[in-house]
Formats: sequence, C-alpha cells, structure tokens
Amino acid sequence: MSTYLKGAALALAAALGGAGLAVWASGPPAPVSASPAITSTNATCRAGEPTVTVDGYGTAKAPPDEMTISLGSHTSASTASAALAANASKAQAIVGVLVAAGVPKAQIQTSNLSVAPNYNQKGEITGYQVDNDLTVTLLGSSELPKAGPVIDAAGRAAGNSLRVNGISFSLSNGSAVMAAARRQAVRQARAQAAAMASAAGETLGPLCSLQDKSQSSTPPPQPLTALPAGAPSSTTPVEPGSEQVSADVEAVFALQPAPAS
Repeated sequence: MSTYLKGAALALAAALGGAGLAVWASGPPAPVSASPAITSTNATCRAGEPTVTVDGYGTAKAPPDEMTISLGSHTSASTASAALAANASKAQAIVGVLVAAGVPKAQIQTSNLSVAPNYNQKGEITGYQVDNDLTVTLLGSSELPKAGPVIDAAGRAAGNSLRVNGISFSLSNGSAVMAAARRQAVRQARAQAAAMASAAGETLGPLCSLQDKSQSSTPPPQPLTALPAGAPSSTTPVEPGSEQVSADVEAVFALQPAPAS
C-alpha cells in the first residue's frame, strides 16, 4: 500500500474512533424470511484490550397481509383410472368455487398430484387413492377475510373428498418490522453490556463490533378443518392475529477504567 493510501486509511480509522460508533451497513432492506449477517468493526478497539461480549434480542409484531391455504381432494376407487376420474371432478369443482369467490387463477397452484395403491393386511392391492392438492394465496389484508368463505365453498363443492392441510400467514414486506426488532435487540445488548461493565468496576467503552445473528424462519402451516358437507351454514373462522419477527445481535464493547471517585 502506498504512503498516501496508508495515510488515508489511518485518517478514516481515527475519524471512526473519534465518533465512538460502529458503522452498521445492512444494505437494502431484507424480507423477514432472509436475515443476512451484518458485521461492523470500530477502529478504536485494539487487540489485547479488555472487551465485553453480549447478545441482544428483540421482537416486533405486525398484522399479516398474506395468507396461504393448502387444500385439495382425496378419492379412492378400485382402479387408478376410476380414482383419477373421480378426483378430477372434485378438483375442478374446487378450482371453480375458488375462482367464483374472486381468487385469481394466478394465485391457485397445484402443489401435489399423487396416485398410490391401497393394500390389505396380506400386502395385496385393493384399490387406488388419488390426492390433488392446491396452494391458494390471498394477497392483501382486505383479501384475508375471504379465507373462511373460500374454505366453506370448497367443502360444499368437494364434499367428503375435501382435505384442508393447513394455512400460514406472512408479511409481504417485513423490512420495517425487522428493523424495529433489530433496534430493540441493539438497545438490549447495550444495556446489558453497561450493567456488566458497572458490576466489574469498569466503564463501557465504544462499540467494537456488531453482528446480526437473526435466523431465517417460516412459520409452519397451521392445520385447519373445514366444515363437512351438510354442516350448519356458518362460516369457518380464520383469524389472522399478528406475525412476530425476532432479531438476535451480538455486540462487543470495549471496557475502560472507571473514573476515579
């Protein structure tokens, strides 16, 4: 490195050290399901000097504005072709009522289609079963109230062939919620570090490093049973509640001697 570049680097390090702050460059806002590690280092923290390392945790909540429903039809018959034909009729009826309820075809996707034999206790094939599963996505908080009526309409169309495998909620843009959780995590980390420094008879110095250790997570689908065919004409309740995101950070602070009393 040239003398000029070395001088520039030392000047930048001194500027950062004088401010006593770490640069937290998180880049573009990330969705809730993807939390990249974020690390920063302060030039004022030198090797061999005492430090304190703490973890901070934070959470934040927001109402979900997306919902995914997994449902489909299950049929059995003595032959595979008969089971497929029966299932096709039920699956088409389900898709028809979903579209009639205002769900765009682009938000209805086949997620599983299987044909499997049924066996008796002797290991002999006694027939075949067919499962045709759909993933239905409702986008926007105004669309979520459709979930109950959609499931009930599918139940009326498919009868006892209907299977509801589960539902899940999500946030279309969770960057602001995750930012709030991270701020809480950093504040907690600093408070813990200050308490530890005070208990050790030291003063909390500048921030040496800050790392985001938040893990990606997707809430598991919640099982939901739709009303069977012929049940009283009430709507299946589906409550969105709130989605919670969590942040986990690791912070390292320098320790400095406490002022003489």
